[in-house]
Amino acid sequence: MTPGAGRPARAVLLIVLLTSVVVMAMPSTRAQGPRVLLADVTGAIDRSTVEFISEAIDDARTGGYDALILRFDTPGGELQATEDIAKLMDNAMTVPILGWVGPTGAHAFSAGTILFESTDLAAMAIGTTIGSVQPVTVGPTGVEPITDAKIVNAVVGILEGQMALHGRDNNVTIDGRDMKLADWFVRENLNLNPADAQRYFASNFTANSVENFLAQADGITTIYKGIRLQVAGAEVVPFSASSRVRLLEILSNPLVASLLLILGIYLVIFGISAPGHGAEIAGIIILLLAIVGLGFNVDPIALLLFIVGVILIILEIKTPGFGVFGIGGIVAIVLAALFLAPLRPPRFAVTPEYQILFLASFLTPTAFFGGFLLFAMYKVQQVRHRIPIVGETVGQQATVVDAMRPGQKGYVMFRGELWQAIADEELPPDTKVYISSVDGIVLHVSSHPPPAAKEPPLRSRLTFFLRRKAA
Repeated sequence: MTPGAGRPARAVLLIVLLTSVVVMAMPSTRAQGPRVLLADVTGAIDRSTVEFISEAIDDARTGGYDALILRFDTPGGELQATEDIAKLMDNAMTVPILGWVGPTGAHAFSAGTILFESTDLAAMAIGTTIGSVQPVTVGPTGVEPITDAKIVNAVVGILEGQMALHGRDNNVTIDGRDMKLADWFVRENLNLNPADAQRYFASNFTANSVENFLAQADGITTIYKGIRLQVAGAEVVPFSASSRVRLLEILSNPLVASLLLILGIYLVIFGISAPGHGAEIAGIIILLLAIVGLGFNVDPIALLLFIVGVILIILEIKTPGFGVFGIGGIVAIVLAALFLAPLRPPRFAVTPEYQILFLASFLTPTAFFGGFLLFAMYKVQQVRHRIPIVGETVGQQATVVDAMRPGQKGYVMFRGELWQAIADEELPPDTKVYISSVDGIVLHVSSHPPPAAKEPPLRSRLTFFLRRKAA
């Protein structure tokens, strides 16, 4: 066989292999249908939610997903974060964003309703609720609605603007009164179930599952972005945020950030009162984490009360006042915690139930940690002012239990306890002796009292005093 005789055979074999690869790849390409990305918006809305949804939108865009579904179950949250998220959703012109309140029992209250109405298509499962957008605060007399026209009009404007983008800014007549749906949500604190929400065009569908929602949404063209949805039978892929967003989510939780701030302040105070244990270093680190979680935004009244509380507690450390300064400091810090609670409009829009739960969960450990701090500081000061045990023991009397020989160990009774002792003389039982020194757990005793400590010369005392001044 000539050297070139095998070339045609190899060429044919190569063509057959390439054809096989193409044929094997074609079914998988055809089998890959539409995909949607599912991201859960649960808990309070804060700055970490902005990062979470930003990553979800980017993932949906770069991953070639046909839509992004946001599943809501939230009591509301920070208004500025809500506005930022709405802008992200509006600017994602190539990614249709669907909002679903589900499963049964879920809700999208307050700021959650604003985000729900900011989606391109919206659906609710049976047994879910949206609404309660009216700004409220928890005061001394209970839950009080915010009547400041500036705040109320701002919230109405945010909600109405988003509803207008998606064709939901309808006039609704309830009990003979006709208003924009946004006004009903904010001014009248309207709540809607799935049937009423669909009837008033606040929601597009009633869907008990994501799959059912996608089946109803298939073939619809979104109003704002003009995208025709092809999502029937789509594969639903859960979204997973990055580690950075997960850490920010923990720190940005209002309850976690507030408790970290209180704990950091207590640790710094304890570190000042009992240095050398590293409490002040841990406190500073925790304070920094808390400030990051709070977005470098602390109420000035809360800050002032914190400073007053710290000063009073330090005064208690330096000049004990029977606990008066310490208790006053803890009260000031607890009051600061009330102002610190990030729940009041116009920054936040959350339900009254969430506010009450937040305050109970926040103030209880704040008061408990404060009481524990006072107790720990009291114990530290008690130990500091206690007379050293060795200095207190020397010169005290003890009683010989058994006869003692010179240089040999025996036992003496001191303060009702049996101690090992050694003497330089013979001592019969029941002899009253004096402790001359302490060597570990062994007492050196003698029948003669130790000489009184000599007063240092005037020159030595003056030199010591001048050295202290210079230091």
